[in-house]
Formats: sequence, C-alpha cells, structure tokens
Amino acid sequence: MHGEKILVTCFEPFGNNERNTSFEAVTKMSAPGGVVLKKLCLPVTWNGALRALTAEIDSFSPDAVLMTGLASGSEHIRVERVGINLCGAIKDNDGNLPSQSGERPIYEGGESAFFSTFDYAKILERLKASGIKSAYSFSAGTYICNYVLYGALKKLNDEKKTVRAGFIHVPDAAEFVPAGKPSMSLDMITRAVEIAAENM
Repeated sequence: MHGEKILVTCFEPFGNNERNTSFEAVTKMSAPGGVVLKKLCLPVTWNGALRALTAEIDSFSPDAVLMTGLASGSEHIRVERVGINLCGAIKDNDGNLPSQSGERPIYEGGESAFFSTFDYAKILERLKASGIKSAYSFSAGTYICNYVLYGALKKLNDEKKTVRAGFIHVPDAAEFVPAGKPSMSLDMITRAVEIAAENM
C-alpha cells in the first residue's frame, strides 16, 4: 500500500439532514501511512455526482476508490458488495428526478450489476476486530449512493483498470441526531472509514 493513491468520497447533506456523517467522517479521517489520500465531496444530484467522481478518477488516477455515504437509521457500518443498474424515482437536492419518467437504468443496455472490487472480507474482518458494528450489505439502494457505486465500477471495468473500488454506508453520528435514534459516535465512524481505506 505504501506509495499508493486512494480517493475517498463522501456526500453533501441531503433531504432533511442538516449534516452528512459521511462528509464529517471523511473530513476528519487521517490518511493511512505512506498513502497519498485525496478527499472528494460529491453533490447529491443526478446530474453532478457521477460526473464529478469520474472526472476525479481520470485526473487523480487512484489505485483505490473508497466511496462513503449516509444510511440514516442504520446502527452499523454497511460494507456494500454490489451496485445495480438502476436509478430510483427519487428527487435529488435540486429537486430533479433521474428522468422525466422517474425510474431508469443508470446505463441503457448496461450490465445488471457489478460487484465491488475492494477487499470487502478484510475490511469487514478488521472492522469487527476493532469492535465496530458492521455487516455486509447487498443493496446500496437506488439513490445516488448506488448510482456512483455502479457508475464507478462500470467505468473501471470498461477501461480494464485494476483499481480497487467499493462503497461503505455509515450511520448517523450520535452527536447529530436525537437520543434514541440508531447511530454511532463520529469518532468510531471516522475510524471505520480509516480502517476501510487501510484495508482495500
């Protein structure tokens, strides 16, 4: 891993969330030793998120891409295993749907799904060994988290690049939500993102 370049992405706040824990954790995280770390906050928009991500992959030429997003209501880290070729009929931060008809494929005629290519087993093992609640997830939803996961994996596959890539969903930070709502401390979430970056 020494000398590698890792791109870590997060998202701006969306919906009713005043803060996005993925942004807070990525902002706070430290780079693994000997690694060149680039952080990128993506817009929660159908027109902008994937475009911004693919442009950064082209310009930065990372060895690994770790994407992160918020799964409000979860109480554990979700290590996403698959991105599907589907945009759900959900409005983005600009109030736009993915198409006039609502739901659509991300890429017409594209593969139905792509599996993550980061070392998901090692990441999950290290998270659990660190006492961080975590589990595999086989659905990143049909909103913009899945959109960038599928889009990045398709790009790297099509270009035959050996870049390791994957996505983790993080819970709300306990510091930002009412008591009793499923959450995790921001320090623990930040450490989870660091562990994922260290073990891709």
